[in-house]
Amino acid sequence: MFAKSIAPLIIGGVLVLAACGGGSDEKDAGQTPQPTSGADNQQIGREEFGMTEEQLVNAIEAGESRIAECMADAGFEYISIDSETFRDAMDAQGTVPGLSDEEFIAQYGYGITTLPPTSDFRFGEENQAIFDDLSSEDQVAYGRTLLGENTQATYVNMLEAEDFLPAGGCTETAIKEVYTEEQLSPSFFNPFDALVEQDPRMIAAQQAWSECMAEDGYDYEMQGDPEDEFVERLDDLAKGADPTTLTGSDADALAELQGEERAIAKVDFDCAAEHIDAVEQQVERDISGRN
Repeated sequence: MFAKSIAPLIIGGVLVLAACGGGSDEKDAGQTPQPTSGADNQQIGREEFGMTEEQLVNAIEAGESRIAECMADAGFEYISIDSETFRDAMDAQGTVPGLSDEEFIAQYGYGITTLPPTSDFRFGEENQAIFDDLSSEDQVAYGRTLLGENTQATYVNMLEAEDFLPAGGCTETAIKEVYTEEQLSPSFFNPFDALVEQDPRMIAAQQAWSECMAEDGYDYEMQGDPEDEFVERLDDLAKGADPTTLTGSDADALAELQGEERAIAKVDFDCAAEHIDAVEQQVERDISGRN
């Protein structure tokens, strides 16, 4: 759960953590079938948006195909990213090559206020080459056509974060054709995650985690609460600006906030390792029926 929480979203131009999904449109016959009820465990997968692995692959491929069609209609070349490359890029979100989880936390905490380096994966290798060959003017047009105004809100980033709200351009067009109204809603909560959270073993483990955090002076009820707090505090401090441009007392306040984040994330990681991780893995296996 801890590693999964380090997922990117754009707030005030800054990559921070994310929670859930975006808008809607009528679906076509090629839409990937999705689970609709948390009551039927057999219809709920462990992947993003409660999809099975097969559904996720189909959704990625359908989305990429529609993005390519939309870009072609706008006069740009875009080569669909294959699902394996796409999923590798999803896995790379919120990580720094060469750093273990413990090393990442020591340097960046949750990766919210500390602004770790982001993945250099944007459009995929082939599309990046196409982009690099364009004039600076055409590059702007390409980025806007593909992603809209928020040029950090890529399909990879948003699917990993389970949040399509920042989508724009051809990416938004494709997403609205592939995903359900429920998945596009800002209030969406992954049904598999809901089943895990509601399991009595996880409820007990969360309580133990909360007590463990309190022993170090941190009053949080649920995992994820500390990240939510740092997202809000960074947004309040930066007020929509790039935090790296803060000066004077604001820069001092950011440095203090970063220190707090590293300290809390370390305790969170240790408490989760002691009370949450093994229980969560077992509950996920029991619910999904997979090893």
